[in-house]
Amino acid sequence: MYGRLLPFLRPHVSRLVGAIGSSLLAAVFDAFTLALLIPFLGALFQEPRYGVTGTDLVSRVLRATVSTLLVPGDQMASLQRVVLVIIAAVLVKNVFVWLAGHLGAQLQEYVTRDLRDAVYAHLARLPLGYFLSTKTGQILARVLTDTAQAKQLVVEVVTRSLQSAAQVLVTVALMIAISWRLSLIIPVAAVALVGALNPLLRKLRKRHRSQSAQYGEITSVAQETVNGVRLVKSFGGERYEIERFRSASHDFAKGGVRAARLATMAQPVTEVVSTGIAVAVLWYGARLVIVDHTLGASALILFLVYVMNMLRPLKQLSQVPTTAQQALAAAERLFDVLDRPTEQALDRGTIAPARFERSLTFDRVTFAYGGDPVLRDVSLTARRGQVVALVGPSGAGKSTLVDLIPRFHEPTAGRVLLDGVDTREFRLDALRALIGIVSQDTVLFNDTVRNNIAYGAGDRFTDAQVEAAARAANAHGFVAELPHGYDTVLGERGARLSGGQRQRIAIARALLVDPPILVLDEATSALDTESERLVQEAIDRLLANRTVFVIAHRLSTVVHADQILVLDRGAIVERGTHAELLAIGGMYARLHALQFRAAGEEAA
Repeated sequence: MYGRLLPFLRPHVSRLVGAIGSSLLAAVFDAFTLALLIPFLGALFQEPRYGVTGTDLVSRVLRATVSTLLVPGDQMASLQRVVLVIIAAVLVKNVFVWLAGHLGAQLQEYVTRDLRDAVYAHLARLPLGYFLSTKTGQILARVLTDTAQAKQLVVEVVTRSLQSAAQVLVTVALMIAISWRLSLIIPVAAVALVGALNPLLRKLRKRHRSQSAQYGEITSVAQETVNGVRLVKSFGGERYEIERFRSASHDFAKGGVRAARLATMAQPVTEVVSTGIAVAVLWYGARLVIVDHTLGASALILFLVYVMNMLRPLKQLSQVPTTAQQALAAAERLFDVLDRPTEQALDRGTIAPARFERSLTFDRVTFAYGGDPVLRDVSLTARRGQVVALVGPSGAGKSTLVDLIPRFHEPTAGRVLLDGVDTREFRLDALRALIGIVSQDTVLFNDTVRNNIAYGAGDRFTDAQVEAAARAANAHGFVAELPHGYDTVLGERGARLSGGQRQRIAIARALLVDPPILVLDEATSALDTESERLVQEAIDRLLANRTVFVIAHRLSTVVHADQILVLDRGAIVERGTHAELLAIGGMYARLHALQFRAAGEEAA
């Protein structure tokens, strides 16, 4: 997993190198500050040459940097000079500590930003099937929560662990220089520490993976409740939704407690091992001083100080894998998204740009989402300029059929042909440029009117073209009355507009791009009479000179269609004009009679 994050680190390698260099220099000055204890104690206890008499690396460095500052025979003057050197070394050390922290903070923020951007960009290009099979809350949790948790991986590994590792490495090097015999204890202790923590780490990552999924469930429940709040309140479902949320929240809390129970075991284990190191060093060092006479007393004191000073960064390093488990689990979920092939990766089309001149044909098309077929052996031809209506009961496959035109899904069997060429031969973006979609559930974004009308192609159209499309869609009148006209931000899902106004913005969007093929999901249902009239006028302009597929819920809107297809259980059971289908007396005639009888009773 660490290796998979490397591509996100490469653009910021200068910051990484700067953070590593600053951490090393800070560790060197920290170790040098502690080494000054030898001349300090030597001056205090009147040792020969102030205790700087050894042949090891530390003594040689001290002789080269400090001994010239010491005043023979004047303890206080020597102590003052040593103290001044200590203060200077601490100041320099902390400059490098700040620089390492600053570069590390930049690194973690920019790497997290790049990771978040990459996940969102990849997510936006995934096939529609992914969004149909994955809860919205889970998707949001991956984009927002998992990237935030993955940031901890950079924080722990790159920032804190770099500083701690630099301090440990420099300290170990100086400890070896003082006494290689005493230093042999260190690798033994490190192996013991890793062996003790590894089982905990494996269990902890498994817990965090489970907890990430549970967090996604909480997000899903909350989002469904917020989006469907009218339904919840109208059916008195508050208690049911509260229980759903409480159940998901309780599962998440239980998972957090289990993970915390494992995580908190790491510190006691580390503390015991660290204490064992200190005791072993104290016992064996005393033997080297008292029995073997191979180590000076001041060197042993310095070695012990180094050991105690190393325990804190060593403890932090030992806890990095523990604290990183949640981030690693989050990173695994992010790469689960990044590993999924995008539509562009799956696209084998090569023809671009695409043109539509004669007909769109479904040739014995069958489609299934994975179980039973939703469409069965569907064949039809829509010639250029024709209006084709799709009617039938809910679940008959109408929406799935039109979703095959822009290749939101690929046929399980059969072909969809554009002027005799399989649509899979066209490049995906070229094919979709031919198709406009206006659905009953109008999607508007929290953006300006202009950007909603010219969605995804704002740089291609002038303000005059946007306004002309709005006029043709009967939208210019109410847009001009908005506080900032075409620069008015519409709010989430177009909250500032009525249903009819939202539909006219959607129609203006389709008129602006002027697609030769149009998919129209009944746009006038659930509108009042005046709004329906204005929307219908806009639709009439939209239909002109286009091949149109109309998903019809109200049969009165498809009376003038060139051909009407009646679908039932994924198959076309009837086809013809309005008059022909009424004459047959089949399903269409029965649906027509039921609707007009209901309309007559409602009018009465």
